Amino acid sequence: MAIRTSASLEGAGKALRDFLWLLYSELLHLRLEWFWYLLQLALVPLTLLAFLRLFLGRTEPEALLFLLSGSLVLTVSAGAMLSLGQYIGFLKQANVFEHYAALPLHKGIFLAALATRGVLLALPSLLVVSVIGGLLLGFWMPPTGWLLLLLSAYAMAGLGAFIGFWSPTAQIASLATQVVQPLIIFFAPVYYPLEHLPSVLQITAHLLPTTYAAQGLREALVGSGGLWPEGVILLGFAFVSLGLVPRKLDWRGRS
Repeated sequence: MAIRTSASLEGAGKALRDFLWLLYSELLHLRLEWFWYLLQLALVPLTLLAFLRLFLGRTEPEALLFLLSGSLVLTVSAGAMLSLGQYIGFLKQANVFEHYAALPLHKGIFLAALATRGVLLALPSLLVVSVIGGLLLGFWMPPTGWLLLLLSAYAMAGLGAFIGFWSPTAQIASLATQVVQPLIIFFAPVYYPLEHLPSVLQITAHLLPTTYAAQGLREALVGSGGLWPEGVILLGFAFVSLGLVPRKLDWRGRS
């Protein structure tokens, strides 16, 4: 029994070390590019936020709440889903996975490091959008809101990883993520209430992580909810998507 426990601890320690080294190597790649990612990921949500604020003019607090929460969800999807899917598509086309295939790495640990890269990529832009949006609209993000954003980022990172690994080329991964992003944003109650959607979309919206991310953020921003049940659902999205991808991941897959 003691031997088995020792082996389990040793395995867990190796998995943690592998994860940290992989994440460290990914962050080294980002050290020269982070500013442009920050600019890109924050520019579109802030531009849309400013445009809609000017378009709506003096409006009810509920509309401003939807505007801020929608802009934050859009930022998460761009950083954790779109950018990650495109990056994985590039790695696949460049046959970078063959390098990792020669190392004693578990596919799940490798995917977790890539997903965390996408999450960290989204955080600076989220901070910028949150601060500027708070100044313009008067809503401020509580700690529970940041935890929900973190869960949302991992849920959408799983979707981005799925697209990146299943796309045969980097170009298709780029196009696919750009097609999927508006679908999960504008076909879900992100910028507007669920009842404003057509009846069919009101049903399909429950299959999208952005629905629960936006709903949880609105509750957090007004102080009317915690992490239940939206946080649990988003955690489920993350486990399902990040758990299924490694099962079909082919290290030496060719385009």
